[in-house]
Amino acid sequence: MKLQHHARATTAAGALAALAAATLLSACGSDTPGAGGNVTVTVTPTVTAKPPSGSKTSSAPKTPKSDVKGRDYDYGVVTKTGDVGGVGFIELDRWTWKKLDDAKLAKDGVPLDPFKGKVPYENQNAKLTYTIPLADGVRILYHHCIAADQPLQTKSVDAAALKGLADRENTVLVQIDDQGAATTIQNIPGCPG
Repeated sequence: MKLQHHARATTAAGALAALAAATLLSACGSDTPGAGGNVTVTVTPTVTAKPPSGSKTSSAPKTPKSDVKGRDYDYGVVTKTGDVGGVGFIELDRWTWKKLDDAKLAKDGVPLDPFKGKVPYENQNAKLTYTIPLADGVRILYHHCIAADQPLQTKSVDAAALKGLADRENTVLVQIDDQGAATTIQNIPGCPG
């Protein structure tokens, strides 16, 4: 019988030991700060995937944006020409026609007749340029004056021919549509003498 009693004592002692261990372990999860408190680790993954080569990242090609929308005319020197997304453009260094207000120039343009003597224009700011897309079917004319008493020599050219024209014939008048694109571009020539 002693054996049975011993077994009961061992079982009761084991239960008391388990209860004491549970009490001790529950104290470890305290919310009070201190050494050995709970630690939370957050991991944020970084995705560095690149689109496969040859795939398009945008749905439509970009086209040049007009800086002159709202004007009917602009005037100056062509500093650059190019093509973006199948649309040609010019960069225009805007010049001032002497004694002509810019608002009037933007509405009515400048005289197209060749000039004699002093140049009727000046460049007041060589740092700003304006992008002007070329409309479909744009007409570009190059005029050259041999002498004031002779007719102008005129020929159709592409936009690139306007860049780097000689002094006294390097300024252009640009006619602009309601979308801000050039419909007609022609230089203003100066006649010798």
